[in-house]
Amino acid sequence: MRSPLPRPHPILLALLAIGLLLGQGTILVIYIGSLLLHESSHVTVARSLGLRVARIELYPFGGQADIPDLELAGPLAEILVALAGPLANMVALAAAALLLRFHLSMPGRTELLFDVNLAMLLVNLLPAYPLDGGRVVHAWRSRAVGWTPAGREALALGRLVALLVAAAGAVAQLSGYPGWQAVVLAGVILWAQRGVARQMPLSRWALWLRALAALSRGEVLPLQAFAAASGSELRLVLRRLFGGRAHRVYVYEGGRVVGALDDQALYDAAQEGDLDRTMGEILRREALDRRAPHGPP
Repeated sequence: MRSPLPRPHPILLALLAIGLLLGQGTILVIYIGSLLLHESSHVTVARSLGLRVARIELYPFGGQADIPDLELAGPLAEILVALAGPLANMVALAAAALLLRFHLSMPGRTELLFDVNLAMLLVNLLPAYPLDGGRVVHAWRSRAVGWTPAGREALALGRLVALLVAAAGAVAQLSGYPGWQAVVLAGVILWAQRGVARQMPLSRWALWLRALAALSRGEVLPLQAFAAASGSELRLVLRRLFGGRAHRVYVYEGGRVVGALDDQALYDAAQEGDLDRTMGEILRREALDRRAPHGPP
């Protein structure tokens, strides 16, 4: 299972070009090496858990690995994958500290290695999705509220953190201290969040459609049962669906079960585009369809 080649983001390419023009070749080598170490650690842990990595995009302060089946692996897998990058930076920090302590390398370059990995570690531990700290927050919340709602919460927290970072950087710059890097970091976080926000709802649909295709092929999937009130809206039920599982929603009215809906019924209702329809309405529609004559008498 080969991993895709990392793709540098345009912002990263611009910063590298500026660095080359300023003659910062040594800094760039250490910086790119630390960046690749960070991201390759994410990929290595993901692959060790049997997960496929579809795409890797490199940003100035880290990267984003697209792992389609991460939801199926559960919150613990997401935490392990997220913390792999900062852990690699911690190892690089420890190595640089030992080299400095025992005078085993050129001090200037080793101090630079220490500083770059320390900055990368601290930045990626910010609770700003899709940074690694934000992914840990997302995994923790997904146990309580589900994958997609936790994603929305993590994105909202990430936007708040990005705005605070930008404000702190602007104040520092106006006060005569170098703060432009913080403003750039905030911009990168907000830019990365745009893509994540667009993909997040689609990833749930992709996982669900994959499960439906598996059922149509006769594969065996675990069953996830839900209880929903007759007045529960379809959009609320869809948020609770899991990838890689079959589903059955038992509809309650007046304290008793009045029927059940399977994946195909939910999918057909969702395809009609009205996500405000209630479980009771969908159930009655299903009953009418079953009673309707099919074909010529």
